[in-house]
Amino acid sequence: MKIIIYGNNMSALGAAGVLARAGNTVYIPISSNDLDSRRISVTEPGLRGLLQSQFDSGRLLAYDPNHPPSGADIHWLNLASHEFDLAAQIITDVAARNEGRLLFLNQSIFGIGGTQRLNNLLGHDEQRTVVYIPDSLRGGRALDSLIHPDQLVIGSDSQWAISRITAMSRVLMGTNQRIRIMTSQEAEFASLALNGMLAMRLSYINELANLADSMGIDIETVRDTIAGDTRIGKHFLNPGCGFGGEKFSDHLLLFSDFLKEKRRSSLLRTVLDINELQKETLFRKFWRHCEGKLKGKKVAIWGASYKPGTADIHNAPSLATIDACMAQGVEVRVHDPLALQNLAEYYKDADNLVLCSTPEQAAQGADALLLITEWPEYGMRDFDNIVSNMRRPLLLDGRNIYDPGEMAEYGFHYHGIGRKAF
Repeated sequence: MKIIIYGNNMSALGAAGVLARAGNTVYIPISSNDLDSRRISVTEPGLRGLLQSQFDSGRLLAYDPNHPPSGADIHWLNLASHEFDLAAQIITDVAARNEGRLLFLNQSIFGIGGTQRLNNLLGHDEQRTVVYIPDSLRGGRALDSLIHPDQLVIGSDSQWAISRITAMSRVLMGTNQRIRIMTSQEAEFASLALNGMLAMRLSYINELANLADSMGIDIETVRDTIAGDTRIGKHFLNPGCGFGGEKFSDHLLLFSDFLKEKRRSSLLRTVLDINELQKETLFRKFWRHCEGKLKGKKVAIWGASYKPGTADIHNAPSLATIDACMAQGVEVRVHDPLALQNLAEYYKDADNLVLCSTPEQAAQGADALLLITEWPEYGMRDFDNIVSNMRRPLLLDGRNIYDPGEMAEYGFHYHGIGRKAF
């Protein structure tokens, strides 16, 4: 098949690589020379190599965004939530140039009813249609989540389109998959509601962890009890220093506004407000430990990306922590396996930010070590050496990945999220 992809975010590029590898001819609005300059989109494990191999094979082809190729079996929309007008213009232009069948696959979320509004531009022909398929890509495991999604949701009233997409999915994902077919509005609603549920679970366990902190209760025993109930389970019940990510945050804001408009509900807005406060929790612990006397101090931050496995720092908890520290005259020393270049671009003029090539370099001479992103690289280090080279051995574990007692044996003064201090 010939597929044109509109968009150059991580989801668009991941889909381009997977579709080209399956033997399709895929057009995307970047060239192989752009790969090195698109750090956020192509630092997913395996994605850069996949894209380059498909460019080399000739199945993946670049096009000028101002002059997309004419004619395709599938026009694949993967745009930002604020780019509805661009999507509408693409559909209008393509429809004007092409007669007969047209299949647009929309993975952009423009709010509930957005795909139907795009469909209205094509009239009511079953074989000229826009289908909504929620973006299943997960940062840190992009390719795996594309090929092996938990479920495939197809939002469409067109049996012709549903049949074509179902057939394509069998080639890409095999036959052992759960396919759910519904209207485009139901699919958009489900996608946003799912993200809202995940965010509520995260914010709820963080609220419990903060309460446990104030009461000297270990949140781990509480969490294990909650997760042990089969009605609830363990997923997204890990306390931490907040969540981030561009799409996740944008979709939550979009759904929050929708709920406020339709139901006068502030539930998701409260969840988002809790999360913003949670991003500051490690800084507040540092502030209290130093009794507010922070000027001239040094902190080491391990992990800047919003989650492991990606270089993306959009709405990352690290940004709130770095901002708060620098505002108080603290020198911030950061290590991250992938995100340092993005961090350097974000803080172009910062004088008291030091980007470090190793975790140990970041901790050198620090008054506190803040673990923000739970990269596997941080799990087992030479902590005896790290403690001996810190000015003060304060460890603030923003993801509860360390055992408090073990860290105390190394000589750390340990604080987690809802964990008993040592």
